[in-house]
Amino acid sequence: MAEQSSGNFHDKLNADALIDVLHEAQNTVRSYDTKAQIVGVGYIFALGVVQQSGSHMPVPIEFAGWYVLSGWLIVILPIIMFAMVLYPSRIDKVTVNHSAEKISGLMYFDVQKFPQADDYAKATINADWAAEVVYEIIKVSGIRDIKRSRFLRALYWAGGSFTMLFVSQMLRANGVMQ
Repeated sequence: MAEQSSGNFHDKLNADALIDVLHEAQNTVRSYDTKAQIVGVGYIFALGVVQQSGSHMPVPIEFAGWYVLSGWLIVILPIIMFAMVLYPSRIDKVTVNHSAEKISGLMYFDVQKFPQADDYAKATINADWAAEVVYEIIKVSGIRDIKRSRFLRALYWAGGSFTMLFVSQMLRANGVMQ
């Protein structure tokens, strides 16, 4: 960020526009949380229906180990994948590629960084707010991208799970698997 931008932030960079960009990125991140929760719950309910319809077909004991393994891969893994959308574990990797020399991290308050109110107040007075807002936009956008890819991965895996369950039930229903 250029040094002169901080003094005339509203005039030169249109601070309201940057705040709107940050707000939109934050809303998108929250929307992936909501989508993952809704689809995860829907997936669990749908699994109950699918499993109930196929539970009357016994599995031969020689295939029991494979049945348990495939059950965990097909049934449980998508639930875990939807849960991972809610908590991205690589947030630090989102920000590591971006220069943060002049960033104080004021947009996301950290009690360990600013243990006293006076410390935070001094930092806010001396901050380059244009750089602070832009850095937060970059960080939130990176988190948004992680959540999107995790959500799509979980959605594809859930679709594959339903396909596998359908195929196995059709094979059992037609007497191919006993």
